[in-house]
Amino acid sequence: MPGLLPQTGHRCVGVEISQQAIKLVELSRSRGRFKLQAYAVEPLPAGLVDDQTDAEAKSVVAVFIRALEKTQVLASDAIIAVPDGQVICKTLEVEAGLSEVELELHVRLEAEQYIPCALDDMALDFEVQDHLPGDPGLVSVLIVACRQEVLEWHCSVLTGAGLIPRVVAVQAHALARGIGAMTVGQALSGTVAVVDFATHTTLLSIVQQDQVIYSRELHCGQASAGAQAFKTTIAEALERELGLFVHSGVDGLIGMIVLAGEAARDPVLAQWIESRLGTPTRIANPFALMELDPSLTPEALLCDAPVLLTACGLALRGFS
Repeated sequence: MPGLLPQTGHRCVGVEISQQAIKLVELSRSRGRFKLQAYAVEPLPAGLVDDQTDAEAKSVVAVFIRALEKTQVLASDAIIAVPDGQVICKTLEVEAGLSEVELELHVRLEAEQYIPCALDDMALDFEVQDHLPGDPGLVSVLIVACRQEVLEWHCSVLTGAGLIPRVVAVQAHALARGIGAMTVGQALSGTVAVVDFATHTTLLSIVQQDQVIYSRELHCGQASAGAQAFKTTIAEALERELGLFVHSGVDGLIGMIVLAGEAARDPVLAQWIESRLGTPTRIANPFALMELDPSLTPEALLCDAPVLLTACGLALRGFS
């Protein structure tokens, strides 16, 4: 987003505001290695579950401050995510070598075609990515836009809690970074399928080279994660959606399945899915290769890690 550029700092906080809770992760980095300094999962009042941005920011700020005080966070720089449903993302193919002014003009003209709102009401940002493999004269440019009021709401939550909003990121991008932290140094034979269990939805995201390239909602009911019927439904829905992905024309074989969210805390679910689908299945833990602050309890973190995947990815964004 304009004016919110990443800065490298000693510590950074990643903040995810879901429909039910505020999740925060504080990381530091020393000599190239990350350390988990603190984390929290603080429930939000039931009246805020439908759409947080419809509520006054101060209602969320109070909960956020309570989480910061519990964890004694020292960082001042923060990264927060805008939910995927409130963001428009589009990748363009643009001539390489354009000046910054030319590129901004081109992006704005293209954005007018894809964004169904007046651009004056939108926060618009873009990022130049890689040269296209088949044509070195072109580069891919990622356009990201959301309503200006959504951006301002998320920034006001951070500033209201005394933090500095360094980046407002896209939730899917943060999830991909969290997966990158889990798989660093591993030689995967394909892409990673992430199943994120939220209270009302279960989302399948396919991550390839630190990007979400495919996303679908899984319809698997609201049963308890320990129920046999729920496990069977999850495995069947996942098998069906992964089959659709394979036939979608997108390159990439599934090398690993990662389970995140509340239901992922049940190790039996991971074992069940792996036995049914024949694909290595892991419970999300983006902190497995990090140092831990001595005040943290490894056993508690192992239980909480599956719900902190996106918040960790947001904190990592502050060091890039």
